[in-house]
Amino acid sequence: MLSLFRIFFCIMFYSTAAQAYSGPKGLYVLEYPVDMPSVSVTSEQGQALPIADASSDLTVMFFWSQNCFPCLREMKYLEKFYRKASRDNIRVMLISSASEWKDSREERLFLTKYGAPTIPFYLDTDNRLSLSLGIGSTPYTVIADRRGKKVATIKGEADWNSDKLYAQIKKLIKQPELSLPAGQAKSTTQPLPDDSPLSAKHTLPPDSFPAPQPPVYAPTR
Repeated sequence: MLSLFRIFFCIMFYSTAAQAYSGPKGLYVLEYPVDMPSVSVTSEQGQALPIADASSDLTVMFFWSQNCFPCLREMKYLEKFYRKASRDNIRVMLISSASEWKDSREERLFLTKYGAPTIPFYLDTDNRLSLSLGIGSTPYTVIADRRGKKVATIKGEADWNSDKLYAQIKKLIKQPELSLPAGQAKSTTQPLPDDSPLSAKHTLPPDSFPAPQPPVYAPTR
């Protein structure tokens, strides 16, 4: 009986793992954006940088591992996506666990080997960011807006060479609202034109209305 249970458990485990890599997965847009965790990552130059970036319209974070074969298949397409996205003020970040690499040079050589020689990469120390986001497998993509809100995710592989996917991601860019001077409230009504019958210039004098008459009651039987 115990052996059957172990077999069943193994089948469920591997089927779940297969589903995680069965892509390409679609873009899932959050109905209610949520705050990104306040966790920093380390750049290729060794600088600790926050995830939130108000200077970019969107930030696309691609979580990957050097032992993730689907991730490696996507690298050359991610490189093309990165070059295209840069022209539209979309930030692209490759994020992997810091424990996988001896130094930045090793990771850059590895990425160059798989077709991503220029795309920026970042290190997630102790997997703090991926754990905060609940990421249990790779590839996994998180998209945040300039406010530092998570607005969309992609679980598993994606077709980064797809014009349709790129257009869907660009739609996530929110247009900035016009700011009003300090102390001025935003009005939801429009002023009436001078020639409007309801304008103050067309207000009727008090004697234009008939005087109120007392009510007349019908006799009851």
